[in-house]
Amino acid sequence: MPLKLISLSLIILLVLLAVVGMAKMAENQLDDDLVFQRIDGTEQTFQQLKGKPLLVTFWSPSCVICMDEVDDFNQLYRNHAGGSEFELLALSMSYDRPDWVIETSRQAGMLYPVYFDLQKNLASAFGDVMATPTSFLLDRDGRIVYRHSGRLDFSLLGQKLTELKG
Repeated sequence: MPLKLISLSLIILLVLLAVVGMAKMAENQLDDDLVFQRIDGTEQTFQQLKGKPLLVTFWSPSCVICMDEVDDFNQLYRNHAGGSEFELLALSMSYDRPDWVIETSRQAGMLYPVYFDLQKNLASAFGDVMATPTSFLLDRDGRIVYRHSGRLDFSLLGQKLTELKG
């Protein structure tokens, strides 16, 4: 009898885990009203960013890997017609001072748009991002199709971006 109870409990647990997993997959869609604020003060909603692939990377001026990847992101942005065929957004962390983000992004020569996340709204929307670098690749419809924390494989990322651009 106890074995049947344990087996039943395990089955229920597995079903619950499957349901939670499916709910998490459904969360791959972000709210269209989510606001992105550029360092120049202009704002865009997530809805306005849809229609082409989107690469979002959470970074910090204090993150060594993030700063090492700036040249790779610049090359990716140039090689894949960033701004016209896909969008690349660098989102600073809420703990980064805005003046430091602006100065560092200019000194580093970032060719792609840089955004603030002063209230953690974006980090929260992307699953409570706490570590940098963390990057997300989204399809034309705004669904997250790839997530990576840590140093990126830009060859793999370029392949995935090419597939999404069609």
